Amino acid sequence: MLATIKNVTIDNNNEELVNFAQTIDFTELFNHTKEAMKVECNFYQPEITTTRGDVYIRFMSDDITSQTGAFAGILKNCCISSFSNGIHKDKETGEPSYWVQVNIQYSHKNGGSNGMEVVTAWYDNTKGWTFRNAGM
Repeated sequence: MLATIKNVTIDNNNEELVNFAQTIDFTELFNHTKEAMKVECNFYQPEITTTRGDVYIRFMSDDITSQTGAFAGILKNCCISSFSNGIHKDKETGEPSYWVQVNIQYSHKNGGSNGMEVVTAWYDNTKGWTFRNAGM
């Protein structure tokens, strides 16, 4: 699944990064995350955005509350999403790469919300996806 552009301002400083963002296939990341969490879900189309020229790719799954075991009774709106991420150029090679912290985000039925890291991932055209599962 490739990302789509949403609210992107392209300038001379980020055009290459936006073009790179459009080539990343998220299928492997989504499959790895579902396997690590032992859940089945669908992900919405990732979206490329820019803020002050910086390029980000955000994504979110559908609701997985029913798959949270003993916590299903106290949670609502539970999903897997990008929490922190960005695209940058490697200082040594000048090649663009993407990194993302994938979190489970949830709301409590009685109010409040939180999240926790599940996977941190990196992508570049040379190595493809690299993953580090939380707690490892």
